[in-house]
Amino acid sequence: MDSALRAVENPDLRLVRLTLADASPQTMQDEAAAVFELFLRREAEFGVHPSVVIDHPDISDRSDKGFIGDAARYVAARSDALAAEGRAPDRIVVLTTFGDLVGPSLAAAGFESTVIDMPAGPDHTCAYIRGPAMPAGTGSTLYVEAVNEADEKIKPAFALKLVDGQGQLHGGVCGSIHERGGRRYAYLATLTTAAEAAQGTGTFLAEELFRFLRDQGVSTVHLGTQTAAAFYRKLGFRVVHRLVPGMRTRMVGGREVRDDLVMLAMDL
Repeated sequence: MDSALRAVENPDLRLVRLTLADASPQTMQDEAAAVFELFLRREAEFGVHPSVVIDHPDISDRSDKGFIGDAARYVAARSDALAAEGRAPDRIVVLTTFGDLVGPSLAAAGFESTVIDMPAGPDHTCAYIRGPAMPAGTGSTLYVEAVNEADEKIKPAFALKLVDGQGQLHGGVCGSIHERGGRRYAYLATLTTAAEAAQGTGTFLAEELFRFLRDQGVSTVHLGTQTAAAFYRKLGFRVVHRLVPGMRTRMVGGREVRDDLVMLAMDL
């Protein structure tokens, strides 16, 4: 541990590991919430490319005008509204954890469906796409995301956090673990670092996560990201689904860098 912490140039840091074996479900929720709050602060550093419009439906609306009640109607209305503004999308991508409910409606409207299989992630996760495949920098995309973040299945089963002597959070990881077919899988909900964290902190956290998951008997990890595909690929993750190329933007060394929305997996 000491040598690993020296690699991120802060020997004052310590790594805290929590599981449901040594922490209550409420404590796990609180720890995951703190990590997610840090993640949201870092996400603010990224923008959305002008060619992409992101829409988050109200998943509590079960009327025939809501996404859950009639997904195709909802998406068509959103697309028509953009067309009226002179921004008709060339491609529509829907990512949802309600595939069992909205799939028939979207399939009938001509959307191609892709099941996104994450044994430790939300059940019924699917992508529905209509329109041509387009590389980053071409065409426009309407991206609709309807995800149940309160899904009981993905309540945090583990959390790792990197704190200093004052208890300040410098980075953290949280996610869930499930078994299927005699194998154990993990779903990585969040991995993030503080803006002031030393270079290498994210890699250190990831390596500690992999060590922890192997100790838990996990064989494969899944996740989705809009902003960190390059980071995860360097760690050994493979892209399973590339849904929206060039969706997010950030400035690096005075130049714009675009990041894809992807789903990834890694065998430990």
